[in-house]
Amino acid sequence: MFWKKVVAAGVLLLLGYSSALWRYRTNTKTYSIFNTRTTTAEAEERFLYVDRPSECFLWYYQSSRVDNKPIQNIVMWIYDPENASPEELANNASQPSINSMSLSSQFFSMGEEPTILSVISYDVYIPEITKQEGIWEVQIPHTKANVLLMIKGNSVAFQDCFVAHHPFLVSYISQNFTQNSEDLPLTTSTEENILFDWHPCFPANVVTISHWETLYSNDAFNTTQKIRIPPNMLTDEERENIQDISLIEEGIIFLTAGRLYLRRTNDFLKLDQTFHIPSNITGTETRTWCWPEYVPKEGLELSEIILWTKKEVFLGYAGLRFFKLICLEELVEILKLHEEDINKFTIHRATYTSDPTGIALLLVHPIMGSQSSMMHLVFYNENTIKWELQDFVLYFPQDQKLNALFLYSALPNFVIWDTKTVYYSYHKYSKNGYMLSPLGYQDLTSFANNSYIHQVFIDYFGNGVIKMYNNIMLYFKIDVTDVSLLHKWVNENENTVILINTNGEPLLTNLNYGFAKVSEYPLMLELYSSIYTEVTSCPYLLFESSIYLNDIRMDKRDELTFWSQIVYPENYGVYSIVEINGPEILKQERNVDYETALGICTKNLTVTLYQRVDYEAVNNYSQLQDENMGHVMIQLRPSQFAKTCPSSNQAIHVLVGCYTKRHIVLKGYENKKCRHENLKYEIEKQYLRGNPPENKLINYNVSEYGCPLHIYMTEKFHPVLQLYDDDEFVEDVTANFIIWEIHERIDFSYTVTMHSAGCVNEAQTWKSMIKENKDLPIDKVWGPENYRHCFSFSSGKPGDLSQPYEIINSSNKNEIIWKTHHIGFYVFRVKIIDPNYSFCELTTTFAIEIFGILPRTDPIMVLFILLGLIIIIFICLLISYFQYLRIFRKFIYEPSVKSKNKKKQRQ
Repeated sequence: MFWKKVVAAGVLLLLGYSSALWRYRTNTKTYSIFNTRTTTAEAEERFLYVDRPSECFLWYYQSSRVDNKPIQNIVMWIYDPENASPEELANNASQPSINSMSLSSQFFSMGEEPTILSVISYDVYIPEITKQEGIWEVQIPHTKANVLLMIKGNSVAFQDCFVAHHPFLVSYISQNFTQNSEDLPLTTSTEENILFDWHPCFPANVVTISHWETLYSNDAFNTTQKIRIPPNMLTDEERENIQDISLIEEGIIFLTAGRLYLRRTNDFLKLDQTFHIPSNITGTETRTWCWPEYVPKEGLELSEIILWTKKEVFLGYAGLRFFKLICLEELVEILKLHEEDINKFTIHRATYTSDPTGIALLLVHPIMGSQSSMMHLVFYNENTIKWELQDFVLYFPQDQKLNALFLYSALPNFVIWDTKTVYYSYHKYSKNGYMLSPLGYQDLTSFANNSYIHQVFIDYFGNGVIKMYNNIMLYFKIDVTDVSLLHKWVNENENTVILINTNGEPLLTNLNYGFAKVSEYPLMLELYSSIYTEVTSCPYLLFESSIYLNDIRMDKRDELTFWSQIVYPENYGVYSIVEINGPEILKQERNVDYETALGICTKNLTVTLYQRVDYEAVNNYSQLQDENMGHVMIQLRPSQFAKTCPSSNQAIHVLVGCYTKRHIVLKGYENKKCRHENLKYEIEKQYLRGNPPENKLINYNVSEYGCPLHIYMTEKFHPVLQLYDDDEFVEDVTANFIIWEIHERIDFSYTVTMHSAGCVNEAQTWKSMIKENKDLPIDKVWGPENYRHCFSFSSGKPGDLSQPYEIINSSNKNEIIWKTHHIGFYVFRVKIIDPNYSFCELTTTFAIEIFGILPRTDPIMVLFILLGLIIIIFICLLISYFQYLRIFRKFIYEPSVKSKNKKKQRQ
C-alpha cells in the first residue's frame, strides 16, 4: 500500500490501492465539511474536491415539538468532528461534550451570533444564548414553509477555522403505527424489488417495502417502525406480492391484486366502492415536489394522490375522499382523437408534473405489425379543469413498463425510463433523446454489468442519479444528455434505495433482511472524483440570482423584479435565460449590464414583470379579470451547462390573482373580548331605508363583528383602512371605498359634497345604484365592476352637485356625520370599489356605538305621560281643595260662628 497526496486548484488528490470495496469517510454522518483534517482510510483511486478548506466546525442541533403547540424548539451548539463525543458523532447527544461546550463558548465570546433561515420562505429566526453558556435556543413556527432550514453563523474564525452552514430538515408528520405480536408483514415478491414513497414536503417521512418487511420512518431511518397487519386480512399471495405503495396524510396505501388497502395508525381497511374505488387499480402516484407556499384559488382543493386503471383515472383528496376524474372514452372525445382508437388506448401511467396543478397521463397503444408501442402525453390542469394533448410521442418496446418523473422547472422537463433506457425531454420538447453512456450507447445496462434500472432520483437543483439493481450508479443533470459512471459505494448484493436524509442530502438505505442500514452518500464529491479525468469544465464560474423556492403572489398593482448574475471566462459568450411557462398575462422589462476585467466577464440581468391593464369603466370587468389571472412558472438558467457546474436550476411560481388570505381591516379596530358578549337593540323605522312599517330588532354578535368603536355624536368619523396578507401588514389603503350600514340605517351622511370633491357630473350614490340594480342585494349593487368616477365630462350626466359625495379615500377628507342628535348603534361594511386596486373583493365590517344625548321619546307616549301627570295634578288639587275647606271650616269658619253666637247671647 502506498499513498500520494497532491493539493492543487482546490482539489485534494488521494491515490490508494486496495482489493476490497472502499469508501472514504468523515467522523460525522454527513460530508458537510471535507478538508485536510478529515479522517480517511485505505482507498481506491479518488479525486476529492475541497472547495471550503477553512470550514472545520459544524453546528449540532436538536429539534423537538412543543407540547400542544405548533412550535418547534431548536437547541444548537458548535462541535469539532475531530474532537467530538461519540454521542455527538452518532447524532444522539442530549447535551454538548466538554470540548464542544468550550468551543461554543469561545465562539460566543468572539461574537458568534447564529441565525436560522427558512430556505423556502426566507424567514429569519434569531436564537438566543441560554443560561448554560455555549448553547443557543430558538422556537420557530412548525409549518410546511419551515421544513427546510439552515443554520448560518457570523464570519468568526477560531484557529483559522470557520463554522460551516448547516442545512437540515424538520419532520412535520409523526405517525405511530400500533401492532400486535401475531401481526404479519407486507412484502414484495422478489428480493431485488424495493418499493418506496415519501411525503413531498417532508422527505424524511418515508415508507419502504422489501422482500422482508415494510418499514416506516419519520427521521430518514434514524429510527424505524415495522408496518404489519392482523392475520386473515389478506391472503398470503396478496400479502407477499405488494405491487405499489403510497404515503398520504391518513396513512400508507398498499396495492395488491388490483385492490387498495390503507394502513392507518390503529387499523387496516379496504378502499373499495364505499370510497368510489374499483377493484382493478393498476397504479398509484403521490406528488413529487413540495409547494408549501402555494395557495390555490378560492374554492379549489388540490389532490394528494392519483389512482388509475387501464381505462379510468381517480383523484384522492384529504380525508379519504376519492372521485373519478375521467374515463378513457370521455378523454378520447375531449382530445378529438379517432373514436376507433378508444379500444386501442390504455392508461399506462399517471404522475404529477412540476406545476402544482398539473397531472400527466401516459396513453399507450400498440403499433400493428410491430413489437413497439406508441406513447402520447396528456396534461390535465386542476385549476383550469382542462385537458391538453402535448406535442410529444415516444416509441418503446411493448414488453417494457414506463416510469416518468418531471423535473423541478418552469417548462415541462422530464425523464421517462424503462429497465434499460432513460429518455429525456428538455425545454418544452425542443431537446429530446436518450441518455447516452460514455461509449455512446442508449442501453445503459451494457454500462452496468447488464443490471437493470431500479431507481431514478432527482433533486430540486436538477442533479439526477440512475441506480441499477446491482448498485452501480450513473449521474446526469438537467440539460445534460449523457451520463457519467460514479464510483462504487456499496456492494452489488445489497438491496438499497436512494432517500433523503435530515440534512436534505441523498443517502443509501440498505434494506436486507428487514432491517434498515443507512449510508450517507456525498453525491457531489463522488461526481467530481468520477469525472476528474474527463475533458469537461463548466463554462461559467458563478451563477446567482435573487430567486428562491417560495411562491410569489402578484395583485393588480404589483411588480416583480429579480436579477441574475453570471461570471464566466472571456469569449465563452454565456448569458442568462429567463423561461416563462403559463398564460401570457405578464409584461416584462429587461436591463443587461456587462463588465469585463482581466479576462473575466460579468453579466447582470434585471427583469421586471408587471401588468398594465386598465379595468376602469369596462363593460366586461369579471371576464377581463379572469383573462389576466393565472399561474405562471419562471425559471432562470445559464445558456450553457455542464455536469461540473454548481447548482443553477432556479424556478419560482408566480400566482397572479387574488391571494385568499388578503384582506382589509379598519385601522384601530380590534376584534377582542368586550364587556358584553352580545346585545339587542331596536332601530326605529324612520331611520331605515325603504320606509318599513315597523321598527327592526337587531341581535348584535360580538364574536362575529368585534367590539364597537365609541364615538361622541357630534364627532366626525373618517375610516382608515389597512391591507393585510394573513396577519402581515402590507400598506395603508389609498383606494376609493364605499360604506353602508348592513341593517339599512340611513341616519348618517358625509361632510364632502360632489362639488367640493371636484365632480363635473353627478357622482354615483347608494340611491342611484340601488335604483339601477333593483334585483340585487345591497352588497352587490355597487362595486369595482360598475364604478364610474365623476371627474370627466365624457362619463356620467349633469345633476345636483350639492348632494353628499358618498365615496371615501385616504386623501379626500370625506368624513361621516350623524344626522340626528341621539345615541345609536351602527354596523358598517366597507368595500373597495377602485377597479384597478386588487383582484380580490376586499370588504370588512365594524361597529360604532354613538353616545351623547338621549334619543327622542315617542310623542304618543309623551302625550299619555303628560295626560297622566295632568290628571294626577288635578286630583291632587281637588284633594288639597277639599282638605283646605275642611281645615277652613274647622279652624276658621266654625270658631268665627261660635264667637258671633256668644256675642248675641251676651246682648
